[in-house]
Amino acid sequence: MTGTIRSSAMVDLDAMLKPLQNICIECDHFHSGDCKPATCMIGFASRSLKFALQKGILDIPGASGHIPRSDMKHYFVENIIPALAETCLQCRECRDSHSPDCVISVTRFCLENTILEKNIEYPGSLFMYLAMVKEQDPEIAQILAGEIKRKKNKGRECLESNGHCKESGRAWPCGYTHTITPHTGH
Repeated sequence: MTGTIRSSAMVDLDAMLKPLQNICIECDHFHSGDCKPATCMIGFASRSLKFALQKGILDIPGASGHIPRSDMKHYFVENIIPALAETCLQCRECRDSHSPDCVISVTRFCLENTILEKNIEYPGSLFMYLAMVKEQDPEIAQILAGEIKRKKNKGRECLESNGHCKESGRAWPCGYTHTITPHTGH
């Protein structure tokens, strides 16, 4: 995909930023003199996404070459997985047209560096990607697949056709605390 700069309107980069911001909030260096986004995996990914949003682009020529590979901070898998799952969901599965300088790819690369031993050459499909993650770490692959599934199901309605909640089985308003987004049409 060299030479082509695609539009950021193709994806929801804001959806990718939110879990990265949550990781930053959990970091001991957040809002301190030790916070250096340019040398931090999460900071670099966030800055790349913000730049892409500001410019309305997906590809930042040369971005993959500037990923900070010296970030040795400890990251908790449970903090990284929601961000990696959102990144996977925003990926357009470009296959042969994949660009390593795409901000989605740059973000995925940064996130992988925090929890996997080796980066994965993106194979162009989510299914194949999960299989490659499983080769490195079956537990992370399972957690990631579950989070992707949870995020995909998040927008579904909770009502059965009879007006009862799928989660609690009670009539609306059911009073159940849902793990999916708000009831629609209520």
